[in-house]
Amino acid sequence: MKQRLVLCVAVTSLCLLPSVATVASSRPVKIGFGGGMSVPVSNAKDAFKTGFHGQAMVKWDAPKLPIGLRGTIGYERMDLKALSPGLEGNGSILSGLGNVTLGVSVGPVKPYILAGLGVYNAKADLTGATGASQTKFGIDGGAGMEFKMGAISGFIEGKLENIFTDEGFNGGLWTGGSLATRIIPVTFGVFF
Repeated sequence: MKQRLVLCVAVTSLCLLPSVATVASSRPVKIGFGGGMSVPVSNAKDAFKTGFHGQAMVKWDAPKLPIGLRGTIGYERMDLKALSPGLEGNGSILSGLGNVTLGVSVGPVKPYILAGLGVYNAKADLTGATGASQTKFGIDGGAGMEFKMGAISGFIEGKLENIFTDEGFNGGLWTGGSLATRIIPVTFGVFF
């Protein structure tokens, strides 16, 4: 029953999307919020489970040009994999990023690519052991799709974050491994 209700709402929303999108706001500056799943890859997947993230954004789209600028503040949290008995904890990342976007609207949908750089504060909190924290620079890049829904816009995007840590993640501590920590956040959100 629950699945039928979700399916009915989704189909109705898709049918109404073109008519609602025609009254979309054309303001060049928008505020957005999003969240979703954070998937550790490379050496980070050996230390952490898939986690979650949240973001707050301000974006500016250049009038009549396919380019835009975005500033993002983000928080990610991932639980530590059980590496040894009694060792539990989590990793969290607080970030501030500046991105450039490039995209062209096709009706109510706007596919885009983005790339940027920023600062990441990565922290490992462990029970029964001393945690570690680092603040490092990093880059990110990915692709997404924005869709107009009246005065707001929804979006979905995936990107790769490459944090230039001294020694990477290994067991939740900053020892061994490669010189970058990589995480793929998949984000769903809205712009107002």
